[in-house]
Amino acid sequence: MTKEELKDESLKYQWNFFERSINNYSIILKLLNCIRDKDEILAKAPKIFVEESIFDMCKIFKIERGNIRQGYFSIHNDMDNLVLEDVLRLNAGALSPSTFHNVFNYGTLFLYPLRQGMNIIGIILLGKRSQLNLEKPILRELEIVCDIFNRISLIEGGMYYIEKKGTDNSIYEVVLNELPNPFFIIDHNCTICYANKKAKEEFGDINKSLEGERIDRIISGMEEGFYRTESPYQGNVTYQSGEQFKFFRMNAYSINVFDGAWNNKAIMLIDLADEKFKNEEQIVKEKMGSIALLAGGIAHDFNNLLTGVLGYASLIKNFLKKEEKLYRYAEAIENSAQRASKLTQHLLNFSRRQRRVNNVIDLHALLEDILFLLKESFRDIDVITSFCPYLPPIKGDEAGLQNVFLNLCINAKDAMGGVGILKVRTERLRISPGKEYALVEIEDTGKGIDDEIKTKIFEPFFSTKDSGKNLGMGLYIVSKVIREHGGFVELDSTVGKGTKFSIYLPLTNIEETVSPDEATKKDVSIKEHKILVVDDEEVILEFINGLLSDNGVTVISSKDGYDALRVFEKENGDIDLVILDMIMPGMKGDQVLQEIKRIRPDTKVIISSGFMTEEQREILKEYKIDGYLDKPYRDRDVIEMVKKVLS
Repeated sequence: MTKEELKDESLKYQWNFFERSINNYSIILKLLNCIRDKDEILAKAPKIFVEESIFDMCKIFKIERGNIRQGYFSIHNDMDNLVLEDVLRLNAGALSPSTFHNVFNYGTLFLYPLRQGMNIIGIILLGKRSQLNLEKPILRELEIVCDIFNRISLIEGGMYYIEKKGTDNSIYEVVLNELPNPFFIIDHNCTICYANKKAKEEFGDINKSLEGERIDRIISGMEEGFYRTESPYQGNVTYQSGEQFKFFRMNAYSINVFDGAWNNKAIMLIDLADEKFKNEEQIVKEKMGSIALLAGGIAHDFNNLLTGVLGYASLIKNFLKKEEKLYRYAEAIENSAQRASKLTQHLLNFSRRQRRVNNVIDLHALLEDILFLLKESFRDIDVITSFCPYLPPIKGDEAGLQNVFLNLCINAKDAMGGVGILKVRTERLRISPGKEYALVEIEDTGKGIDDEIKTKIFEPFFSTKDSGKNLGMGLYIVSKVIREHGGFVELDSTVGKGTKFSIYLPLTNIEETVSPDEATKKDVSIKEHKILVVDDEEVILEFINGLLSDNGVTVISSKDGYDALRVFEKENGDIDLVILDMIMPGMKGDQVLQEIKRIRPDTKVIISSGFMTEEQREILKEYKIDGYLDKPYRDRDVIEMVKKVLS
């Protein structure tokens, strides 16, 4: 299109708009004159509409107290053969305007329902013999003019204030308005005819009506086509309101009005957000719990093996002090076993955190456990840590924070494609007077995040990963857990330059309890004592038996719980101490403990285990346990614990 043609089109559009504005103004002015001159508006209005518009015919029906009044005008002097029942059937209960083609011998028919609240009290019909292309601006102008007529006619009939408390309709509307869930009534055009108070709170402005708007434009995520079926419909709606994410179950059903044909639909939205998030979080927690349980089980079995290796290596060293070469070999074995023991300790810490809630949390220990366990997967990633030495412990959900840092570290690895630098830093910050935070920064040298994704990254179910198995809840849960701790998350990322997540957790005054040294400093003799050792591992029994026997102790060994109870009942009065493994086949350690305490409540007991949850330790407190030997242990660990208990 040339510049001249474009100019002509622009002038034509402006002239058409000006002409329509003059005509619409004329319609409104003449309708108001009817009120001024006390003319019957229903008789005058059809001619006014036709003379000042592009239509050939206008017919208006008014329903007043069961009576039907009507006005009609046509430039073709056609017979008035339009019947209200046929028009209502065509409208099908819609409370919004509709346009039809090739009906009632008209190429185009514009139908506008006159309304009083939720009730249809009349119809305006505007017809044209030929078909018209009614563009959106024209339709909107028609709606405004017809709405003005509707209001004028209500004033004329003295009906404007008809809606008062105590009428049947108002009672129903009060009930609908007080429903705790969003409730809509829409017509077959998908136009909202009614929205209750809760609907306006969720999807609009409580002081602004939603009536007249298309519901699929008001509620993003609304599935298309649900309003085109007569059958009841149930589906899901996802909706974002500010920073809140809403999940609704939508129940929709038809409201039959005319001749059994469905017309309007009632829609109830039930908020499922909390339920949905809790379900997804529970899935994540169960997965982490399963991993933790597996890690704990592996650690227990591994610790049993390491106890034999570490114990015997420490014993061998005692006999090889003059054999320098062999002593170094034994020391190498002991050091390797200790490093393996450290790995199992990290596994146990990982497992136990999944079971501790609202505990005092050492953030550095938590981060070290995670990074230690991930190092095999981070072979080509340099992990650089910088921990603040003055960072105090915090109070919170240890398992939740573990999942936060684990998620961020794994995301960093994925962003770097397994190659790069991962920096983990902590700092103690005073943001404002009286407000201190522990800052944890996790920074990678990956591909970075673009601005569009940054705005969505903390949304539930949003994921940049292609796997259909990915729930997209990871970073949403990260944000949620940190908010629940009273903190916040900051994201700093540049495409091609990496990403940094900054976690701020509020510091509170927590009195740190310092555990006394469990090893007794006093040189206590354990000779001439009788100790019952219960463990299903032969190598551990032989190790403790040999160690204690060399120190003058009489040792009785049992490989299972049943044999231990038989021996205890037989040797009851002579046994000074029981060293009891907790996890054994057959009768478990806690069952053996209960029976021993029942037989003789003052029996001294040391619990030996490679894996114990915090709940198990809490339960055992009621039996007044005298000490714990966490596997794997060395010879001096056993001797010191036995001396401490017997002293």
